[in-house]
Amino acid sequence: MQVRSRLIAVVFAIMLLLPTLDQVVGLSALFRNTENRQRSRMPLLHFPYVRQFVIRFDRYYKENFGGRNALFYVYSRWKYKVLGQSPLPEKVVVGKKGWFYLGNSYNRVVDQHRGLVPLADTSAARIATHLAQKQQELAEQGIKLYVLIAPDAQTIYPEYVPDHLQQTKGPSRLDVLKQAIAKTSLPFIDIRDTLLAAKRDHIVYYQTDTHWNKYGTLVGCATLLKRIRQDWPMFPLMNASDYTIRHCQGTSGDLTTMLTLQDAINENGEYVIRPDAKLVSHQLASIPSANIAFPSQRFSGSGSGRLLFIGDSFSNSMMLYLPAYFRESYFVRDGKLDLTLIQSERPTIVVLEIVERNINQLVSF
Repeated sequence: MQVRSRLIAVVFAIMLLLPTLDQVVGLSALFRNTENRQRSRMPLLHFPYVRQFVIRFDRYYKENFGGRNALFYVYSRWKYKVLGQSPLPEKVVVGKKGWFYLGNSYNRVVDQHRGLVPLADTSAARIATHLAQKQQELAEQGIKLYVLIAPDAQTIYPEYVPDHLQQTKGPSRLDVLKQAIAKTSLPFIDIRDTLLAAKRDHIVYYQTDTHWNKYGTLVGCATLLKRIRQDWPMFPLMNASDYTIRHCQGTSGDLTTMLTLQDAINENGEYVIRPDAKLVSHQLASIPSANIAFPSQRFSGSGSGRLLFIGDSFSNSMMLYLPAYFRESYFVRDGKLDLTLIQSERPTIVVLEIVERNINQLVSF
């Protein structure tokens, strides 16, 4: 009995020491952190603020204790493969037939889709008024403003959203905003119907990622250029016949990577898309910014006009196609209209792109 008790005590002591031992010697170094967030850093102790130090250290240790990544790796596979559930349901929703969606931790996107976070008419009117004012300010400088909304994946592929998270009847937030902006002269590009039609031919969003895929991007760019061409007829139409499109197997995206399932699930929505030789563009510079986490990108192309493109992560793939249709183009990852940038770039066209779940942020553009 004594031997058994001692053995249990030794095992218990090892279990207590294991996280600290792992932090020192890196026993689980092969398991990397895949969370899409900045983890807490080791806090410094400043007397007499001991209580604040304890609170911060507790948060730091919970996010960084030894073996955490290995334990989550095992937990994630058990939760997904055995129970068929998301190990991080607030971050990633497991859909049907291999589809994954962003969870509520990103601007309550699931609740938005379910109609639980409606956009008030007054809020929509405030956004429309604000954008119309920016449109007027740019127009006084001879610049045309266009606003492009990249739909959420739930909007384009609602059929793979779990049944208990399906959209309720009634207008969406984007519908309400679109009605408010229709009372202005602002060019507002809603590409939901175009993408819903395009998905009959090809997959337009990644199944394991937050974003539209290369084909969906091509559809978005073509729709944007078609609208710009109504005001600037010199721009050519973007035709699918100008591109070679081939479906291929891709690597896992950001959603499954957050669940550490990136080596267990392949992406089925990948394409190789090559433009015709006449559609030429060159990247001239990648310019870091002190205020923005992502560098801005400058291109030259075989088209005409100067484009200033202000967008979010959906704009990354648009750099593959749009620059060829402009003489110069400058892509900035931001949600603000910087008047200093307008003066330095002197664009003829400004495009603001934002994903559907963040349209409330347009009020501060």
